[in-house]
Amino acid sequence: MSGLAALLVGRREPGVYRWESHLPAGDVAHAVAHAGWRAFVLDGRTVTEAADLHTAIAAACQLPDWYGRNWDALADCLADLSWAPARGWILLYEGWGMLARTDPDAWQAVRGVLLDTCRYWRGSTTPFAVLLRGPGPTDGIPELR
Repeated sequence: MSGLAALLVGRREPGVYRWESHLPAGDVAHAVAHAGWRAFVLDGRTVTEAADLHTAIAAACQLPDWYGRNWDALADCLADLSWAPARGWILLYEGWGMLARTDPDAWQAVRGVLLDTCRYWRGSTTPFAVLLRGPGPTDGIPELR
């Protein structure tokens, strides 16, 4: 069973993972939707600073208009997700290494928000997981296999 399939059927604990796959993002989103989950696809290949990330993640996750484009507001939005009902959520963050290389402080901040979001939802019936796809620093981020 692939790592993604194991995650979707509850055999792998939701969390933040590095994930190698050559599947197009649309195919990943389709597989996730087929399992009753919702996929948010964040194209981070041109995201080089915090402001860029806030704009990109707001669009990718269709965050509400009240999203304040700061780390606390991001955490609040990802802890709600009432506008995106599903059995679970996956954020596929393509090109995450760009932010990690160009703005390490912003990367550490968003990484913390994403880890906290996964922990928050872990205790519920609607898990949240993050798949980091593409090259970047590994610093303790497990790989989804």
